[in-house]
Amino acid sequence: MRILKSYIRERLLTEITKLPKEYFKVIDDAIMASRFWEEDNIDSAPSSPNAARTEAAVALEGFLQKAFDDLGLDMEAFVTSYFTDDPDMMLHPDHPAYPNRWLIDGRWYVSKQKPGQNVVDLQIMLFDEDSDYSLDDIDPGALVRHISQTVRHELVHYNQMKKQAGNKGLSDADAFEEMLNDPKQIPDSETGTMQDYLRSHIEIDAHAHDAAEELLAVYGEEGANDILRGNINLNDPKLPNTLMHYHEILPDDDKTLNKLYSKIYSYMQYILEQ
Repeated sequence: MRILKSYIRERLLTEITKLPKEYFKVIDDAIMASRFWEEDNIDSAPSSPNAARTEAAVALEGFLQKAFDDLGLDMEAFVTSYFTDDPDMMLHPDHPAYPNRWLIDGRWYVSKQKPGQNVVDLQIMLFDEDSDYSLDDIDPGALVRHISQTVRHELVHYNQMKKQAGNKGLSDADAFEEMLNDPKQIPDSETGTMQDYLRSHIEIDAHAHDAAEELLAVYGEEGANDILRGNINLNDPKLPNTLMHYHEILPDDDKTLNKLYSKIYSYMQYILEQ
């Protein structure tokens, strides 16, 4: 496996999207305060007006919206539930995402239904009520980290857009449209590949941010730096999904891995300053 060890030795910092430091505590505290994992999260024929979501999703959305409002963001939180009969897409003890990785999708976009409105859109899996799942298995700290890191991943994209909009004198909607039409930023959904997606500079930036958070939370600074030096075990279940995903999809000699590791290190230094 080829990793840019010389980069780590030189401590050369790479340009990153530095989120305001209050984005960390405010979002983390709001999601923890929601206690959303204690609310109903099974397919129990939810009734209007929450037909597309469980009570867990409703609770998460409400507290996340409060965090956005407290931060003064022009951002709408939107959380739905993934209703399915497929046990492979539900949380149960044999599922690799169980019990602390609930998200099935997360994205940021500028809405066309509400012109100009920025949205962080999350979708969570349900528990398989036919399984032996237990709420006691949940580690609230790990679950909150899983959600909040994804939210900040999307806020990195939001800040990327804001920077482009400011540089070009564009509205949010127009800047977002330009991003959608630039295959170097967002690969075409029909012709682009997963490798193209992972090589996009805006995705390297955002994925590096959440990988840096998770590495520090799970391994500490010394352990995280050891992994960035190349001492990585891809069979370690604690390893951030980002690292596993990039190494599974891209060849070991792909320069994208160098860029990813460089940005992860830079983000780690920024986070440690807080």
